[in-house]
Amino acid sequence: MSDWQQKVNDLIERVKRWRQSVLGTPPAQALHLPFGQPLSDSLDSFVREIYALALERAMEKVGEYYTPNHSEIALIATGGYGRRELCAFSDIDIAFVPLEEDDPFVDVLLRECFRLIVTVFMDNTDMKVGYSYRPLSDLPTLDTQTQAALMDARFIVGYQPLADELQRQLLANLDVLRFVKDRERERNSAYQRYHASPLVTEPHLKEGAGGLRDGHTALWLLAAIHRVPTEKAWNLLESLLPSEEFRAIREGYEFVNRVRMWLHLTAQRRQDVMLREYHHRIAADLGIDAQSEEQMVREFHRQLYRAMEALHYAFRSVQAKVAETEISIGEGFVCRGNQILLCGDDEVHSPVRLMKSFESMQRYDLQPSAELLKWLRENAHRASEVRSNPEAAQSFLTVLTGAGDAPFGRVLRLMAETGVLSAYMPEWADAAHYVPSNAAHKFTVGEHVLETVKELARLREAAKRGEFPWVDVWGGVTDEPILFLAAFLHDLGKAANEREHESVGTEMVRRVGERLGLSEDRVNLLEKLVRLHMLLLSTARLRDIYALDTLRTCANEISDEPLLKMLLLHSFADARSVSELTFTDVEERMLIDLYFGVLRTIQEREEAVSPVHVLTRDRARELQRTLRNVSDEEIRAFCEAMPPGYLLSTPLNTIAIHCQMVQQVRKTRKPEVGVLQEPDSGFTEIVVCAPDAPQPGMLSQIAGALFACDVDIRNAKVFTLSGNPPIVLDTLWVTSDGRPLSEAKERRVREALMAVLTGAESLDKLLERHGKPVIVPVQVRSVSMRNDISETHTVIHIVARDRKGLLYRLTREIAALGLDIQTAKIVTWADTAEDAFYVVRKGFGKVRDEELPELTEKLRLRLRSEN
Repeated sequence: MSDWQQKVNDLIERVKRWRQSVLGTPPAQALHLPFGQPLSDSLDSFVREIYALALERAMEKVGEYYTPNHSEIALIATGGYGRRELCAFSDIDIAFVPLEEDDPFVDVLLRECFRLIVTVFMDNTDMKVGYSYRPLSDLPTLDTQTQAALMDARFIVGYQPLADELQRQLLANLDVLRFVKDRERERNSAYQRYHASPLVTEPHLKEGAGGLRDGHTALWLLAAIHRVPTEKAWNLLESLLPSEEFRAIREGYEFVNRVRMWLHLTAQRRQDVMLREYHHRIAADLGIDAQSEEQMVREFHRQLYRAMEALHYAFRSVQAKVAETEISIGEGFVCRGNQILLCGDDEVHSPVRLMKSFESMQRYDLQPSAELLKWLRENAHRASEVRSNPEAAQSFLTVLTGAGDAPFGRVLRLMAETGVLSAYMPEWADAAHYVPSNAAHKFTVGEHVLETVKELARLREAAKRGEFPWVDVWGGVTDEPILFLAAFLHDLGKAANEREHESVGTEMVRRVGERLGLSEDRVNLLEKLVRLHMLLLSTARLRDIYALDTLRTCANEISDEPLLKMLLLHSFADARSVSELTFTDVEERMLIDLYFGVLRTIQEREEAVSPVHVLTRDRARELQRTLRNVSDEEIRAFCEAMPPGYLLSTPLNTIAIHCQMVQQVRKTRKPEVGVLQEPDSGFTEIVVCAPDAPQPGMLSQIAGALFACDVDIRNAKVFTLSGNPPIVLDTLWVTSDGRPLSEAKERRVREALMAVLTGAESLDKLLERHGKPVIVPVQVRSVSMRNDISETHTVIHIVARDRKGLLYRLTREIAALGLDIQTAKIVTWADTAEDAFYVVRKGFGKVRDEELPELTEKLRLRLRSEN
């Protein structure tokens, strides 16, 4: 065995004996004698020995690379170890700081130090060491929790000037306001998690209100605003408070520390909650002089709660002091409390600072002072001078994406209200007052895009909460600022040319992207998002989203998963921001169905393992566990017949109902009608399952029966399942007087549908009995038939004035031409209905191209006729 290894072994044995002596310390001793400082001092000596051994080994291995004052590292104690406040089971936090990151000697020295610390402390004792690598270059990117730990830092061994330089750079570059807000937020979060008052029967001595962390945070805040190490903050606190209050805080801090040390030794584990079971024991160990055991415990309670109240008061006092302090946030602005204020002379307030003020409001959740608000309004026009300035662009994107503490949209709204947004982004100014011709829009175009980015932010929050499918969809976003920028710009082209706004907008966003200094790749992505922003929505509304040719067309346009996911987010945000009534739960489900279908198509094209296939397989297994009275084979056949989007977006209980209805119809060959109510959806869902009729017209029969019952059809989804016999599974989302159906209305609808579908009553007689016309007059605006949309179906597109019975009339006339509707897409915008029907001639397929003009004219004439 080498001498070096023998030294390591000897050190390990000494550390083990020392650790056993620490754990064997009588708990009462920690209450009366110093404990944390001797513990830290002993660890310091062990760490210095480890460093010496590591240095010796590094010299043996790569000593030729050592350069004095260059090949150096520093080992520093941080956190509780840095403050010399260790308890028996505290983590030992050590930071390794290299002077040069690419020095071969430093690399070996760090590895040897790290290996020895793990071997000596962690492999041979129960101690936990938290180690970190902290090159000076990382300091600007550290989170504020790590910055706080480094403010407690204390040099142990190595190159002292390096440790001093780390402290200097840390404090010089500290974002004081961010540090203050994060530490205050951490305290509020801890109060919610543990307790917000010191006066609880089982207090958390470290994290709860009145715990040590209140004292730590008070010191950190003072240290931050004065840019000094934490150890000097005690003097700042003393100068802030009356002497009696300061003495009570200092004594309370030391008392709670001693109680926590006692608790660790008594419990023989990391225990920070003073449980009731310990109260009598610690009161006895404190040696409190009292006439009875109860009085002794009461005296302990009095001392503990006074100490914790003092610590909580210290935090609140410092918090109040910080709120009164003007904190510089750069760029000619300061913060006082929750306000951002102007400072300096006019030269400081250049047009770039105009944008920087909004960035600061967004990052720190600040409100402008009256003086600043006036200045913003008076100088708003100067934002036009910095449209191509990179700093201004960064400020704008920060506000647009909601990066920071301010509630999303508030600062962007202020930017619009002060006139700065109009001056900086003239494309928005041109569209701000533009009223779109589509009557479904609640807002002007300018307001619509502001609402769109707000909806996009809500989807981001849904992803953070883990909601399906948004957590996966948002995980695929490759460029969040570009997604938000596309949402902001997508409709601004309407002010120039509403009919061609997508192509006009595409040209416009390239100019904007280049003006903002975006890279070519980012500009190209921005263009794609704006050019394709209606693709998913229009496809979901007017195309058969389960048809392979529809999915392939979308996949060809989109081409990759990240773009698909960003387009889905954009589509939802766009549709939800039109008005409260235009994007229903049903349309949301259709859009999700389309998304999963296109996603599967892209994945299959890339020959990747398809997550969609895995999800649909899992969905089928869930269904098998739910449906005990349907065989696994029948469930599997049903799932294979249905598109993945249906299986993934439809609630499991609804799928189960559909599956049972299909199996029942296959057995009885008789129609089934189900009526479902989804809470808070605003709709009633009617499901009709029946053997497919030999002649076209089943959808017309269903729509006519609903018309007879004064029921409005808001959307419909039609499936035809192959088999013997083929089964029609139609789902219609309906309302009556704008509300879900009542129980009485549900009963009448069910009876009417069953009567018509079984032939017990003809549709004409049903309509006559309910006082409805057999031929419903309609005002048709356009009719077209196309064969280039689908490989397997002719697509009829009809735009008409919306009215009760419209779907019945349209489907009746289509059936009268011998065309079988296999998919119906229904969209209503204010007073306009836009419907698409995928049709075939039964047994023959698509209408021949040469027949299309004649059939189109026939359908147009039939719809105009009132006979």
